[in-house]
Amino acid sequence: MFRSLPDELSERGYRSIAVVTGKSSLIKTESWQTFINKLEEQHIIFEHVTASGENDPRSIDKAADNLKDKTIDAVVAVGGGTVLDAGKAISALLCMEGSISDYLEEVGTKKPTGDRKPLFCVPTTSGTGSEATKNAVISKIGPGGFKKSLRHEQYIPDAAFLDPELIVSCPPDVTAASGLDAITQLIEAYVSTGANKYTDSIALEGLKFAGKSFPWAVEEGKDVEARGSMAFAAYLSGIALANAGLGVVHGAASVLGSLHPIPHGVVCGTLIGKATGSIIEKIHTASGWDVSPLKRYARAGIALNGRDAGSIEDNCLNLVERLDKWIKKYGIKRLGAYGFTKSELKDAAGRVSLKNTPCDLTAKEIELILLARY
Repeated sequence: MFRSLPDELSERGYRSIAVVTGKSSLIKTESWQTFINKLEEQHIIFEHVTASGENDPRSIDKAADNLKDKTIDAVVAVGGGTVLDAGKAISALLCMEGSISDYLEEVGTKKPTGDRKPLFCVPTTSGTGSEATKNAVISKIGPGGFKKSLRHEQYIPDAAFLDPELIVSCPPDVTAASGLDAITQLIEAYVSTGANKYTDSIALEGLKFAGKSFPWAVEEGKDVEARGSMAFAAYLSGIALANAGLGVVHGAASVLGSLHPIPHGVVCGTLIGKATGSIIEKIHTASGWDVSPLKRYARAGIALNGRDAGSIEDNCLNLVERLDKWIKKYGIKRLGAYGFTKSELKDAAGRVSLKNTPCDLTAKEIELILLARY
């Protein structure tokens, strides 16, 4: 639990830390004040850093520069995916020279060293699973923009504290988008061409938890049990994606997130139903129902729905139906609501990576997926 983190820090001998949070919501809560009081009791001093929106290189560089002349024993990140990624990036940049841009995949020319300050992550949403992953996403939005990762095996946080009491205040729209992000990660990791027995078991377990708890977390936000189950599902999604990889929805999220300031969870949430349906239809048309990728989609459908519909076809269709139902019921916004034009989406389709999607999709097929959620 969050309240026990100061004790953990003290036991490890840390006396000066950086705490990364969002700009306002957490620091107005009783939990935050309790945390600060316990830090004082343990004689731990802290520097407070805020993060919001998408993490851009300048904000990460500035935060790290401001901390480098101070003694920082560890970094604590408390917040949504943006905050956790900011904490991860800052903890690394405190041990490297130059700009964070220098170390980003497909952007910089330097390789991350893997050195970092000890890192403790406390998620306040249930979505990205960043508390369990080895990468931090950094974005530059607009013409010539990018959305790329700082990645190294050593960047997995030292510990993640899943505290549902911190998540109960998360509003329904953020809960819905975040939850569908986690579900997207679980599905894409499970059907990934890089999946293995380890990630299979983790992804299916996460889908079972999400299937039971996601609606309750959105509709009954004060339900601590539902929040805890969804937090665990998101955590499992982080482990699964870090070891199996993701698919075309996250390929699209990288491209679209560099064009307009759209929340990552919204991109995933709005596209996962159409993308899953399109992939299933293409594989079925080419190979019939009795093939490995569709068996995987069927098992994902059974896990998420909590029941076996009796056939590969019905379980695949039920999976898509459940996703579409949630997207509609919980009002996940379309891409046009964030300023995208049809022309932009058509152009973006040609730059979307398939990642570990279990079938090939042409640029035209990806374009149709994007335009279906325009």
